[in-house]
Amino acid sequence: MASLIQRQFVVLSFITAFLFVITGVLSLGGNRLIIASSAVQQAATHVSSLAILGWMGQEIPVLNETVQTTSDRRTNSVTGFLFQLATSIQPGDLRSLLGRELPGMVTTEDARFVVAGKGATLADFYVEYPPHPKQVIDASDAIPLPQPTDTGQDKPIDEPTKPVANPSTGGKKIVYVYNTHNRESWYSETKPVGTSVDHPTRNISMVGKRLAEALNDRGIGSDVSKDDIYQELLNQKKDYALSYAQSLQVVKAAVESNRELHYFFDLHRDTAPRDRTTVTIKGKTYARVMFVIGKRNKSFEKNEAFATELHQLMEEMYPDLSRGVMEKGAKTDHGEYNQSISPGSLLMEIGGTENTLQESLNTADAMADVFAAYYLKAEKVGKPVADEPAKR
Repeated sequence: MASLIQRQFVVLSFITAFLFVITGVLSLGGNRLIIASSAVQQAATHVSSLAILGWMGQEIPVLNETVQTTSDRRTNSVTGFLFQLATSIQPGDLRSLLGRELPGMVTTEDARFVVAGKGATLADFYVEYPPHPKQVIDASDAIPLPQPTDTGQDKPIDEPTKPVANPSTGGKKIVYVYNTHNRESWYSETKPVGTSVDHPTRNISMVGKRLAEALNDRGIGSDVSKDDIYQELLNQKKDYALSYAQSLQVVKAAVESNRELHYFFDLHRDTAPRDRTTVTIKGKTYARVMFVIGKRNKSFEKNEAFATELHQLMEEMYPDLSRGVMEKGAKTDHGEYNQSISPGSLLMEIGGTENTLQESLNTADAMADVFAAYYLKAEKVGKPVADEPAKR
C-alpha cells in the first residue's frame, strides 16, 4: 500500500510541475488561456451519459451495480476521453486515425452500416464530391460540361420490364422522384473533368424518370421532378453545397401542389468502383443500390426502418442488389438529405461512375418491383407503409 501511495505521489508531483512550467511559458509569452463556454459545450458533446456514470461509479460503487456501462474501458476512462478530446482520435477505432491521412476515410467516423449488404466494407461509405474545384459556382466561368462520347446518345435503351406486382393507389400520386445532384453521370456517357463525371442530359435524372414510369406501370401513382438543380444553382450563383437546400424547395413545391405525396426518393450516383457496385442476377446486370439515411433528421429512425424493410425485401426478390443501409451523422456531408419532409423519404445511391446507364435503368425497374411488392404487402395488412408524414 505504501509503495502504491508513493508512486501516485510521484506521478502527481510530475503533473503539478508540468502544469507550473506550462503556466510560466504562457505567462512569459503574454498569452492568456481562456476557455470559452462554447468550447466546453463542444467537449461535453463527446461524453456519453454512460461514460459519466462509469466515472461516477468509481466513487459511488452502487452506480456500477445498477447501471451497465459499455464494456470498452478505453472509451469510458477519463484518460481515454481526454486523449480523444486532445487528438480527435477515438481509442480503439483505427478509422479515426486513418481518417486524418486518407481521403474519404474521415467520413466513417460519423457513419455506420445499419444493415450491410454483401461485400460491404468501410470503403463503401458514401462521399459527396463537388463537380467543380471552385467553392462558388459562377455561370460566367464554370467549367464547360463535356459532350457525350460515341457510345452515348446513340446507344439503345432497353424497354422497361413487365410488372411482377399489381397494387393500386387509387389514382393518387404518392411517390415523388427527384435528383439533388441531377447531372451525375457515368464514364460510359461522358468524360471526367477533374473529380466530376457529369453530363447535362445523359445523367441520373434519366434513372429517376424511369423509376417513376415503372412505378406508374405497377399501379403506384408517381411523379418525377424535371428541375435542373445544377442549372438553378448556376443561374443564382449559389454554392454547390446548397444543392439540398435548392432541391428542398422543389420538394416543398411538389407537396404544396399534391398533398397526397408521401414517399420521396432522391436518386444519386456513387463513386465506388465497379466490382462493388455491380451484380448480375439471372443473366442481367444491375447497378447496386445503397440506402443513405441522415441522422440530422430528428426522426431518422422512421426513415431508417423504412429503408431497412426495403433492403430486406430487395434481398428476397433481387439477391445482393442492395449494398445495405447506411446512416450518416451531422459531422459528414449534408447529414439530413431533406428526409425530415416525411418518414418515407430516402436517398438512394444507384451504382457508381463505372456502371452504365442501362445497368442503372435495370435497377430502376427492379426498385419499382420491390416498392410495388412492399406497398402491396401494406395494403393487405390494412395500414400505410410508413407512419404519417411530418407536419409541413
